[in-house]
Amino acid sequence: MVRDRATFYCNQVSAETLTYPGYFDLVLAIGVLHHLSDMEALKLCQLAQAALQPKGRFITLDGCYLPGQSPIAHYLLSHDRGQNVRDQAGYTKIVSQVFSKDVVASIRHDLLRIPYTHIILECTK
Repeated sequence: MVRDRATFYCNQVSAETLTYPGYFDLVLAIGVLHHLSDMEALKLCQLAQAALQPKGRFITLDGCYLPGQSPIAHYLLSHDRGQNVRDQAGYTKIVSQVFSKDVVASIRHDLLRIPYTHIILECTK
């Protein structure tokens, strides 16, 4: 088993703490965007873009509203502590302001044992 294939950093993100601009292959934001306002989410995207090396990827996963989704999924999303759960267009609009070239959105209903709708955004620098 190779143990030195990756280095993981888990830090509070700000312009002041970005000590390795243009260094990272991958930036993950799992369950983060739906807790941020549009402006805060945009700032996070800008920081992720600055942290990535060319062709690096920013990947997010959040709950997502979807027309015709399970009523249970909609109920759970509407009662989430994150007050900014968006639909696919809402998330895509934010990340596309920074990652205008390549944003792929995937909607998933099968990641939990309960009815729930997730969106995974893969944004390439």
